Amino acid sequence: MSKVLVLFAAGSEELETVTIVNILRRAGISVTLAGLGAGALRGSRNIQLLPDTTLDAVLHDPFDMVVLPGGLPGATHLRNDARVIK
Repeated sequence: MSKVLVLFAAGSEELETVTIVNILRRAGISVTLAGLGAGALRGSRNIQLLPDTTLDAVLHDPFDMVVLPGGLPGATHLRNDARVIK
């Protein structure tokens, strides 16, 4: 089974994030929504999302694909995070 990691940072676009997770899970793909920080994170439209886990918790797990949603300033936070760049 394919495994996909979707990253979510404060300020990421909520609709892009939730739509991707929804479609992939409906297709039977294992999706992990990981936040750059712990707990609920507020997206670009001021909606809070509670990721499944943190990036630190899955940093060394194997994934077939990593999805980086857009939205500002979330995309900037993802771009500037050394863990994401690795």
